[in-house]
Amino acid sequence: MHTLFLVLKTLFVWLYAVIAAFSPIVGGGDFAPSAPVEPGDPSKYIQADAVDAGVEIYTPREQGGYHYGPSMILNADGSLDVWCATDGPGDVSDFVGYFRLYDGGKRRSIEKTVIEPTGGGWDNLAVCDPGVIKFGGYYYIGYTTTLDKRGVDNDICVARSKNPDGPYEKWTGSGWGSEPVPLIEYTDNPDYWGAGEPSFVLMGDELYIYYSWNTTTTSTRLAVADATDENWPATLEYKGVAIPDKNGGDSADVKYLDEYGRFIAVFTEKRFSPDSYVAVWESFDGLNFRPCDVIKTNTMENLHNCGISGRADGHIGAGDPVYLGYGYGTWGGIGWPTQLHELKLYPADAPNTDDAAEENVETEIATRPVRLISGYVTIKPEKLVYTISEPTELWVMAFDGDGYVFPVLAGTRFYGYDKSVIRIVGGLMIPVGEGTTRVFLDWNGNISDCLVHVVNGD
Repeated sequence: MHTLFLVLKTLFVWLYAVIAAFSPIVGGGDFAPSAPVEPGDPSKYIQADAVDAGVEIYTPREQGGYHYGPSMILNADGSLDVWCATDGPGDVSDFVGYFRLYDGGKRRSIEKTVIEPTGGGWDNLAVCDPGVIKFGGYYYIGYTTTLDKRGVDNDICVARSKNPDGPYEKWTGSGWGSEPVPLIEYTDNPDYWGAGEPSFVLMGDELYIYYSWNTTTTSTRLAVADATDENWPATLEYKGVAIPDKNGGDSADVKYLDEYGRFIAVFTEKRFSPDSYVAVWESFDGLNFRPCDVIKTNTMENLHNCGISGRADGHIGAGDPVYLGYGYGTWGGIGWPTQLHELKLYPADAPNTDDAAEENVETEIATRPVRLISGYVTIKPEKLVYTISEPTELWVMAFDGDGYVFPVLAGTRFYGYDKSVIRIVGGLMIPVGEGTTRVFLDWNGNISDCLVHVVNGD
């Protein structure tokens, strides 16, 4: 019976991948650019309430699994484009996955992996903590590189695409391509976590970039870039610390609240604990933030890594539905589901920063059984980096959302490699001359790559 299950699952993985390759994504990010807004009334403080216990938009499988740190763009039809850090296949710990939500999270599209580590590149181990914005016709995903190419700490890279589901090209230091370099490189004590967890807001012609910086404490910093320049990462200017050390907090997701003329930031405090909550801070200039509220009632305990929805340019328009999403569960537990809440935002005469009177939802992590038809499919080569001196098979592995792995024996297109270094016949890499080349793989619209070094075999 188990053998029959695996055979059927293999057939459905192929069918699922083909359907996903030909399933068009309706264009998103379709609000008009936000008009300039005058700063709001500093005598008022924004309050944010989770209107109910929300809806679970990701449930881990019985073997575990996780989605966390959602970055969410509201579209004009009310749908949400969502990018999350997800568990990666094989020896990779994190990918970035994309899907679209409808009806406040009650329905969702097929999920697709959109950012993967670059074998032998700066982001060679894992990519996580996505922050997404759209302007100038491109979606930009900033993400954390876990243990960068030097193997010492985390940095921030960025990639862009015309479509929310990719394909994405990465910032190379002088343009956009396949060999990433950091948007923001950590330059502090390498014994600490580093830089990461970016968030973006477009203010006229300037792009505001918020990101975590960890040494003995974790603060949120601000840098600004020229959004009119296609190569805006090269124009980055550091502005200062926007939010100081938090109470066991993590990444701040920042939007601009047009109706009330201020920036709003959300992040979790007392994360991974039964007493966790979401902190809300605000700013009128984008640099100097102050605490204004906490969100605890109706949220799950042990929450962490949250995000707040906004339009494609990082603004929340008057009357827009607003959503809070986060992962929850204990560190090292069975898995991290992802919860989504609709928020009610309103002004008050005083801040509310005391969570003592509020209670979150005590919860036990529920898992789902392995499904015949998986929630998503992704691929990766058997190795991210090859060193060869003789003909070597380049095995391509398909992974489904349940963690099952299948060798792809046919249908893979290999492209973008230097033919003076290797030839590829079927899946066989044949050395031609010493050198290094990147090889791209496309299996039914699922794209990955690897780095190949050809050396003298003597």
